[in-house]
Amino acid sequence: MKINTLIIDDNPNWRLTLSKFVEMNPVLKLVAVCESAFEAYAKLTENEVDLLICDIEMPDISGIGLAKSLPNGPLIIFVTSHQEYALDCYEVSPVDFLLKPLNFERFLQSIEKVRKRLLSQPEDISLSPYFFVKDGHNYEQVLYHNVLYMKAQEHFLHIVTPNHTYTPMLSISKMEEQLKGDVFLRVHRSYLVHRLAIATITKDDVILSNGEKIPIGDQYRAKINRQHIGGNLINRNG
Repeated sequence: MKINTLIIDDNPNWRLTLSKFVEMNPVLKLVAVCESAFEAYAKLTENEVDLLICDIEMPDISGIGLAKSLPNGPLIIFVTSHQEYALDCYEVSPVDFLLKPLNFERFLQSIEKVRKRLLSQPEDISLSPYFFVKDGHNYEQVLYHNVLYMKAQEHFLHIVTPNHTYTPMLSISKMEEQLKGDVFLRVHRSYLVHRLAIATITKDDVILSNGEKIPIGDQYRAKINRQHIGGNLINRNG
């Protein structure tokens, strides 16, 4: 498995050093090298990226600011000359935090953490087969396997099944927090899709078993590829 890697650093010398480190590691594939968060954001919409190796202190938008704008983006290793950023950066849960000047051996340890994270299987959680949606004074029982997708619209969440749509006053982020296990896949800032309802994944859409098309958000493409297609791909060309 090659780990698609994007480097972001406003210092040309560190961009060169990090590029050499990536090229020396056989499990990494260098996708792009950027000097700003703006440039990196454009590359993220054009490429499948598994790992960001990102400086923190940069003009316009910091590495931490970029990470906050990508809540479902790639894994991140922060690199910086400033120890004091360590606590700040962990609010976006990076895989690791490396201090400059960089040591190649320490860099390899970080990449091994990334590799293990990408290879790790979702936690095996014993799920109840249903959840409840409050409808006025009543509680409607909804079976997980009946849900095709969920769509956020203003302050409501549309929970769509083949025969009924439930509309609780609930944000999609809050629903995602409450869902257990790995049943639903976030494919867009406004959509959660039941994994078993997926029939086809195109460049721009997820097509469900009932023929409905759900758009794929740019920042979710890498996650879909990594978490849903990933090790389940059978390549006809070998």
